[in-house]
Amino acid sequence: MRKQTIHFILYAAILMIASLAHAQTPRQHRHHILDSIPSTNYPSIYYPRNPTAWEIITALDLNITIAPREVVRDEIRQIPQLAFAMRIGLPEHFGIGVRVAGNYIANQFAIIPSWSYSTGHFSFGFQNTSALWFGAADFTGFSTFAMGFSNAPGISAGMRVEDFLLSAQLEAITNFWHYTKFGSDVVHRQIAEFEGEALTLAVEQDAFGGRRINWGVRFDYTTPGYQLWLAFSDTRHRILTPSFFFGMIL
Repeated sequence: MRKQTIHFILYAAILMIASLAHAQTPRQHRHHILDSIPSTNYPSIYYPRNPTAWEIITALDLNITIAPREVVRDEIRQIPQLAFAMRIGLPEHFGIGVRVAGNYIANQFAIIPSWSYSTGHFSFGFQNTSALWFGAADFTGFSTFAMGFSNAPGISAGMRVEDFLLSAQLEAITNFWHYTKFGSDVVHRQIAEFEGEALTLAVEQDAFGGRRINWGVRFDYTTPGYQLWLAFSDTRHRILTPSFFFGMIL
């Protein structure tokens, strides 16, 4: 009996020690990849999250448009363009953006009011891009100038993964007026025409020297008269025009 009592006490002591050891050992949980994402709000130009009220973010991009061979010559298929963008945060998740892009042949000045909302690692927003575009071309025996005004409401969605901001934006483009001058001849169109859609896919991330960079692609599925006025194409069917961009937050 005494021997059984000793065995029982030893067994109980072992169970107590094992229980205490288990209680002091942190439990291992399975983590989803999103659980490790920091809560840092990274500055961005494309991601659908407006800056905090009155905060200003600026960026500089280089865009390269691959014009379709069916409507332009080989020598003007690739059109580099330098772009400056700025976002200003407003109260209640609102914001306003300004974008200036140009390469002499094709230039644009745009005002972009927007609203965005973020929850967890996801964001979505609505924006409207009102743009004045213009361009000039002076070749031997050929001189022309064109300008117009377009409006493009759109929606966007984004996801944050570690220090990466992934975003997609879809726009519907309407051109409201178009002025073109060939030497002394002028063509002026004031009829609003739906030109097509544009899809932008962007990635923003940390890079060299602590800088934030952005890169991605934009697909314009529009009539040639909107993006490629210099082609003077007489076709009205839509054409897919890709543009690649790379830049950094200043």
